[in-house]
Amino acid sequence: MSERFFTEVKLAESPLKITHKDNVMLIGSCFTNEIGEKFIQNGFHVMRNPFGILYNPLSIAICLDHIADNRAMTLQDLIKVEDYYYAFDCHGDFRSPNAEECLQMINKSIHSAHDFLQADGYIILTLGTAWTYWYKPEGRVMGNCHKVPSTLIDRKMLSQEEIVRCLQKSIGKIHKLNENIKILLTLSPIRHWREGYKDNLLSKSVLYLAIDRLAENACGYFPSYEIVMDELRDYRFYDDDLLHVNKLAVEHIWDKFSQCYFSKETLSLNKQHYKLFTMQNHRPLNPDSEAYKKHLQKIELLKTSLNIL
Repeated sequence: MSERFFTEVKLAESPLKITHKDNVMLIGSCFTNEIGEKFIQNGFHVMRNPFGILYNPLSIAICLDHIADNRAMTLQDLIKVEDYYYAFDCHGDFRSPNAEECLQMINKSIHSAHDFLQADGYIILTLGTAWTYWYKPEGRVMGNCHKVPSTLIDRKMLSQEEIVRCLQKSIGKIHKLNENIKILLTLSPIRHWREGYKDNLLSKSVLYLAIDRLAENACGYFPSYEIVMDELRDYRFYDDDLLHVNKLAVEHIWDKFSQCYFSKETLSLNKQHYKLFTMQNHRPLNPDSEAYKKHLQKIELLKTSLNIL
């Protein structure tokens, strides 16, 4: 008998097949950025976190509503903290000392995301935590606390029913915009340790139950959380903070995802696109050398073969 060193999460090949013709939007936790980068490296048309990194399902649902309705934010959606304006529903990446400039950045992203979903493709939603933070003076949920004083913040864990209700409504809006958009759900393997060991586990459990309900309505589910907890149950697969997974873990999860959602043709194209990605990111010692000129010619030939303008 061959030795086994981990419990394998066996995945059935999905009938949903993502191709390079599809638009792929990824929304959710910081894990979303890691997987989104793999899509980019492999040549897919990708939009990552149009509102910045979001962790809780309610803020993600609000993001989806704005995109589906192509609804701009207004001054009422902003909060000023010290010298900067932020949006309640966005990550802190969207900030400016000028309110109008902050709104312009956000609304440009909303309009771009709305246009992006006019084409057929996929939305991959990665839920990070069921815990939400609310701004007491206005009773609004915050996608990010933006360093607002803790005395002005209420903390609340969403229920399974609240998560299902808000995301079902938002997914319904997306399908009214484009009925051919397919939704994939995943649970972030990143632990929210600041919530405390017990509260993190409670949060993940509530999200898991909600995802199971949502997946009944033709939403696919990819078990990134289970892969990390069972196959990668070793701290060598984590960053120095021992909470976020490292590049080796992301590669493993990407390989599992690829085998599940890509056809053999797409997997072959992935290799060519990744080759192009690495060639384009090569930094020459001498940009004027004959060797580098030949390297650039090879890049153009590969782009032509992949029908990239």
